[in-house]
Amino acid sequence: MDHDDQDERSEQVRGALVKGLVALLAVAIVIALGTVLMVRTLGLDEGESDVAVGSATEPSDPLPSSALPVPGEESPSAPPSESPSESAADGDISLSVSPSSVGPMQRINLTGTYRGGDNARLEVQRQENGAWTSFGVDAGVTAGTFQTYVMSGRTGENLFRLFDPAARKASNVVRVTIG
Repeated sequence: MDHDDQDERSEQVRGALVKGLVALLAVAIVIALGTVLMVRTLGLDEGESDVAVGSATEPSDPLPSSALPVPGEESPSAPPSESPSESAADGDISLSVSPSSVGPMQRINLTGTYRGGDNARLEVQRQENGAWTSFGVDAGVTAGTFQTYVMSGRTGENLFRLFDPAARKASNVVRVTIG
């Protein structure tokens, strides 16, 4: 084998290596983009201390029947907000919570009705330092009803409500003791 054959063979090997590296880089970029899109789609990039779970219309798994309110039993609730723009108008949005006492990061079911609110997007809010803040979970209204759930590690008494930003209406407030 002479020197020209060796140079030609080296060029072929280098060419094959470059093509392999380009293909590997392309696969890595596709995987990275897919991962970023999936993380954003699932809402895993919010970085909050609480886990905001639930879904817009349906929970990822069905609500457990053992945790739903028992007829005749009332969930503890606080009176609605004093401000007319934040209070439920004529009881349009009615919210129930179950259970009303959980351990940290246990499921809290939020269910209810929204009279005349079909197809509305309701935002789960928690009261923090006297102000209502978004919890990062929405619930869709279908046939006048909605259901979702949240999990929180913030111990103590927590106040939740659902809010329709389009109509500027809020549900009644429910209390959940965590811890």
